[in-house]
Order: sequence, then C-alpha cells, then structure tokens
Amino acid sequence: MATPAADPPPRLSVVIPTRNEAEGLGALWTRLAAALTGIDAEVCFVDDSDDATPALLAGLQAERADVHCLLRHGAERAGGLSTAVVAGLHLARGELVCVMDADLQHPPELIPRMLAAAGAGADLVVASRYVSGGNAGGLAGLSRHLVSRAAGAAARVLFHEARQSTDPLSGFFLCRRRLIDGIEFRPVGFKILLELLVCVPGMRVVDIPLRFQARAAGSSKASARQGLLFLRHLMSLFLQVDGSARIWKFALVGVSGLGLFLPSLWALSGPGGVPPLLAFLPAFALSFGWNALWNRLWTFADQRRRPRQGDVRVFLTRALLASLLVMYPCFALLCLTSLPPLAAGALAAVAGMLANGLINRRSTRLAPTIWGQVAVDAGVRLGLTRLARAVAADRAVALPPDPGVGSATVPSELLVRVRRSRRGAIWTESASHRAQRRRGIGLTSYLILPVIDGRGLAGIVVCERRAARPFDASDLETGLHAVDDLVVALAGAGLAHPIGPAPQAAEAEPDTAAL
Repeated sequence: MATPAADPPPRLSVVIPTRNEAEGLGALWTRLAAALTGIDAEVCFVDDSDDATPALLAGLQAERADVHCLLRHGAERAGGLSTAVVAGLHLARGELVCVMDADLQHPPELIPRMLAAAGAGADLVVASRYVSGGNAGGLAGLSRHLVSRAAGAAARVLFHEARQSTDPLSGFFLCRRRLIDGIEFRPVGFKILLELLVCVPGMRVVDIPLRFQARAAGSSKASARQGLLFLRHLMSLFLQVDGSARIWKFALVGVSGLGLFLPSLWALSGPGGVPPLLAFLPAFALSFGWNALWNRLWTFADQRRRPRQGDVRVFLTRALLASLLVMYPCFALLCLTSLPPLAAGALAAVAGMLANGLINRRSTRLAPTIWGQVAVDAGVRLGLTRLARAVAADRAVALPPDPGVGSATVPSELLVRVRRSRRGAIWTESASHRAQRRRGIGLTSYLILPVIDGRGLAGIVVCERRAARPFDASDLETGLHAVDDLVVALAGAGLAHPIGPAPQAAEAEPDTAAL
C-alpha cells in the first residue's frame, strides 16, 4: 500500500514573482501575512533579482515553513516575468492559486474576498480595475492609462473568450489549480491571465473591484519593449491556439478567397471571352474550394481533430448554400444592369460573405475545443482526483495524445517514449545535482501513465509526488489499473481522440524501470 505524501497540500498558494524588490519586501510580507491570517496557505516567491532581494527571501524561507523561494540565475531568467509566473504555478501545491505582484499595487487585503468568490463557485476570480468600484489610479500618467485601456480593448476585440472579464490583462487573479495543471503556457511578456482565458474556455469567471495602488517602492517594469512583447503575445495566441479568434480567421479566409474569385472572373469573362454568367461558376468553385480548405485547416482546426466533425460539415454545407443562393442571383441581377462583370462580382461576393457570416454566426463563435477543457470537465476532474489518491500523488495532470504537446515538468523525450510504446514509466528528480548523503531528502517523482481505449491512445496522465519516498513499481502497477477509469471520462468530455492503433510494444509488460 502506498504511503501518503509527506505534507498535505494547503488550500491556497500565493505566487509572487520578484525582481529587485528589496526596498518594499518587508511591507509586502507584513501586509500579506496579515491578510492570510487564519487561511491555510503557502507563499511561493520566484525571484530574478540582482539586489538584496534573494538574501531577504532566503531569510524569510528559513523562518517560515509556509514560504517557498525559487531563486533563478542566468539562463533560468529567460522570458522574464512571464516565465517566473509559470515557474511559480508549477511550484504551487494549493487547491487554489493566487497570482499577484510584489510592488503592493495589488493589495493583499483583497485575497480573502477572492477566496470567498471561489468558495461561492467561481473557477477564476479576477481583481479588475475596470469593474464598478475599481479604479486604475496606480497607473502613472495619462499615457499609461490610455495604453492599458487600448491593450485591454484589443484583447477583447480579438478574442471573444477575453470578454469574460472586464480586465483580461490584470496581473492579480485567483483560480483553481486544476485549471492550470496540464496547460502548456507560452506567455510573451506578463499576460498570464489572457493566456488562461483563451486556453481554458468554459470557466466560471467573476470580477471583483480592484483599486489599483501606486507603487510602494522601486520602479515600474513597464516599457516600450513590454508593449512589443504584448503584441507578440496577441499574435501567438491568434496563430498558435487552434480555434481562438475564430470569427477573425473566418473573415481573413473570406477575404483571401475574394482575392482568387475576382481575378479568375475577370480572366474568364474578359480575355477568355466566356459569358459572365458561365464564367462565374468556375471562379466561384475555385474560391469556395480555397475557403473550404483553409477554414477546415485553420478556422476550425480544433474541431477537425475531434472524433465527430459535425460542426465543420454543417458550416461548410451552410457556406455553400449561402454562397450559391445569394451570390449567383445577385451577380445575375447586377449583370442585367450593364454593370461590368468585375464590379458585379465584387458586390455579389460581399453580399455572399455577409449572408455566410450571418447564417454561420453560431459556428464562428464556438469556443476553442482544446485540451484545456479537461480542466473544467467534472468527470475528468473526479477521475484525476481518484487516481492521485490511489497512488498518493500530490496532483494528477491529463495531457493530450498529440505528439507535439509537452509538459513543463517532464522531459519531452520521456513523453515521446510513453506515447510510442503505450507503456508506463517512472521518473525521479534528485533534490540536488550533488549526491545526497542525508536520508529523508525530499524528491520530486513522476508517474507517466498512458490512457488506452479501444481505438488507440486517448491521453497521457502525469502524477507528481514531492516526498522522501519516490514512486516505485507497485505505484506504477496501481496507477496503470486506476487510469482505466479515465477512458470513459475523456471520451465523455469529447476530447479523447485516437492517433492510431497501439504498437506491438503495448502487448509487453509495463516498464517499471525508474528513468
């Protein structure tokens, strides 16, 4: 029987990235400790400082068992504040995770109210500057106010999912840890919240008022470079998250199809000498085929990989009917008015695009169907909780079967091996790069378990344990039996999809070697 993990996880983890905050760290800790009085909580600092902050944090950690510090050096600091927050999220063990700044622009006294909102059922609680009762008074100068407003508006216009909050760029929020487990964050700059809103649709989001304070000490990290990083972040979410900003992708594909339709119509009806009403048909077929291809590959890329592709087929059928029943009659009527075929084709195409957009309004507003939805599926959550208890893990995280999706904690080559062989594995990370002579040193250990259904690989589950005793062969055997319960849950969430039949290696005994 597996022994329980060393320390039970707290209810709340507060993640605070720091950089050169020595001057204000004492005031931060005083107010934070007071705000957390009576709350089962831990505080996780991730520090990239070059001043006295690391020494102050080390002293605080030595005095308090509920304080954990990750001091980053050299290449570990790549990505700045964004990667610091991600590192803190992986360090956190609490059921709930709160992310805030260290400069006291985010008042710690707001945390109990955020906890209350989570206790009332919210999955994500955002401290918003722009909800009734909040303000952005701590922003220095009119230009910072204007930039903040413009950036938030751009995020909400581009991503429908960002409209769940009045302040999608807030750096002060609280969420359930299951929402971030298994999500491979790739933030550029410091907008983790926007990443979360886009990558995990279906959350219950609640805004509470934030009176944004002036900096207590130090200098602002905002700069023109941060603005450029924010634009890069918007671009990465647009291009790299399948199903995001779907309505804009649909519009861009439509415009590109117009770029094929009009030249083809001109060439056929002009130099080609084909009657306009006949020239319309091959020009339309070419542009519609182009649009259908790119809408399937890009606009609805997330839907395309689902077991059932009904939404994509319905969209394409409606698009074809809307285009033919609107575009062609419009084109014919305009040609009767002696309008040049090219002008008639342009007006008819605009009418067809508008009709297509109206008829397919529901399809183009679908939330992204991505693996992040496992975080909000009750069946998957229950299955992961039971699995974690069965093997005495601190947490269990589900990953998709896609070969290109990795984990921030487990080496990609190990995940590739498990995906290919369909066999479980154990990986244990030592507490230090040096040999440890003392017993009872805490280790971080992982179980990597394939979830197999009748059609192939449905997913990967990674169980994590931080304790003196790492996972062993008996835990692996227990996990391989317990993980079967997740097959039905993943299928019920509509997210499990096979990537081909299991290879012959899957017939062998599970790999019990600790890698």
